[in-house]
Amino acid sequence: MRTFARERGLALVCALTLMLATMVIGVAVARGAFVLLASARNERDRDVAQAAAEAALRDAEHDVAGAAGVPAERTAHFGPAGGDAFAEDCGRGADDVGLCRERSPPAWQALDLADAGNPALVPYGRFTGAVLAVGRGGLTARLPAYVIERIAPAGAAAQQGSFYRVTAIGFGMRTSTRVVLQSLVRVPPPAGGAGGDHGHGNDDDEGHDYGNEDARGGGNGDRPPERRLPAGRIGWREIANWDELHARTRP
Repeated sequence: MRTFARERGLALVCALTLMLATMVIGVAVARGAFVLLASARNERDRDVAQAAAEAALRDAEHDVAGAAGVPAERTAHFGPAGGDAFAEDCGRGADDVGLCRERSPPAWQALDLADAGNPALVPYGRFTGAVLAVGRGGLTARLPAYVIERIAPAGAAAQQGSFYRVTAIGFGMRTSTRVVLQSLVRVPPPAGGAGGDHGHGNDDDEGHDYGNEDARGGGNGDRPPERRLPAGRIGWREIANWDELHARTRP
């Protein structure tokens, strides 16, 4: 009887050990599933913020280009004589909101782009009339926004028109998820003016236009070919550490 009781006790210990091991494995599997689910949710949230920021960049570029629907008063600020509308602390009026002059630190870093009540920000569609659905299902939690800085180019680029730096912020399904994108936009000078565009060349992979150059250098002799930039967006980047850069400007 003692041997039988001892065997029963050993079997019970083994069963409990197996049960405990099964529970530990189950908890580990469940935890891994939750981690994967949270990671997928965060990735989806960031994708929404990225798409919203890209939409705001395009909206701002249409604003700069004077696309259909943009008021003439707004478009006039992006002409050769429209630089006075760009203020150091950024315009906040009816037709100059979000127009900023070059400064140090730059406006995109000093301004709180995430502040929904910031009067210097241009909400998506303000001037173009574009519409973006927000706040439902897997959509962005709120409208993206942007600011535009007028850039004074140096050297030969100064003869190629006006240059603007556009900075846009987009939000995910949660406002705490945000992406900041920035692009450089060129507006060619009026036709027939100094430095005006004379035809189109070949763009490289980075969007730069090097003119119609052939492999032998053409008929320019020893003079290097003229480097002409494309109209519109020249390039773009993501400012992944915008929060950190903005925090440095706070007193």
